[in-house]
Amino acid sequence: MALRTLVRSLLFVVLSAPILSFAADTELRRATEALLSGHLGNSSSIATTALKSEPNSRLAHWLHAQSLIALAGKPVKLNGEDRDLLEEARVRLEVAPSGRLPRNLVVMPKSADKKVPVLLADASRSRIYVFVSRQGKPVLVDEIYTSIGLLGADKAKEGDQKTPLGVYRVQFEIRDPRKDGFLGKFAMTLDYPNAYDSHTGRTGSGIWIHGVPANLHVRPPQASDGCLAIANRDLQKLRKLVRYNETQIIVVPRVDWITPDEWVLNSDRAAKEFSAVVSRASTGGIFFIEDRWPWVVSLLQGHQVERREYFQRTPGGALKRLLEEKLS
Repeated sequence: MALRTLVRSLLFVVLSAPILSFAADTELRRATEALLSGHLGNSSSIATTALKSEPNSRLAHWLHAQSLIALAGKPVKLNGEDRDLLEEARVRLEVAPSGRLPRNLVVMPKSADKKVPVLLADASRSRIYVFVSRQGKPVLVDEIYTSIGLLGADKAKEGDQKTPLGVYRVQFEIRDPRKDGFLGKFAMTLDYPNAYDSHTGRTGSGIWIHGVPANLHVRPPQASDGCLAIANRDLQKLRKLVRYNETQIIVVPRVDWITPDEWVLNSDRAAKEFSAVVSRASTGGIFFIEDRWPWVVSLLQGHQVERREYFQRTPGGALKRLLEEKLS
């Protein structure tokens, strides 16, 4: 009965969004998998292994404790504080589907062939995907768990505790962004608001990718004031990949994963269509946020993002330039 209660609670949040894969590429995911499948001894053992590398992981401690409670046949008591951990377990089970590519990265930047990464943040899955390009196609090199805004995504105004959607540059680094260490040892700034944000009346500033307090592994999936908060170890790893004013981050409500053939067809069609209005040689990427958003085209000077242009479709289906944004 105890195990059934726990599994039902986990499945309730897991099944509230489709699981893309159960591939076990981290101890935390494997421990959650084992618990869901009723392999309590394995779950406890894997959670213990996770604690050796991430001793501050609340989820690892929780999975270990819940496995032991269920093994002892004792009743599982879940309270409000467990909700964040259940939600973290859910998003950790959702991984990028094998053999699929993101529709949102419509045309990859030329610089991505030179190993300048593109970051794609999925607000619904609390994930940052790191891509480079090989022969023009996106290649996934890493994925990072992230906390987004306490009240979700689609930022509209200052202080609404939401993460903005759109295309931004990773601009520069701030050391000790908060003196008490709450945001980690450094932060990477994004150029929010962009021209489209300002055009639509969105306000606010200070949207960063930052760390967490030293005594934490990660924060819950929705817990920041609007920034992207990631594990300190992941922040150090990302810092080695990112190139300031060259790396772009595309924040979307949900990544649309499609087959490679569909991606090539979609990308070739868009590249041909946009070639009439944008120089292909300087294209720093064509990006799709969602249907109600304009298409965003970045243009490069060398590898640096020099300009962004925003396009909408007319009722007749033609592309119309909505905004042009020169970047400093």
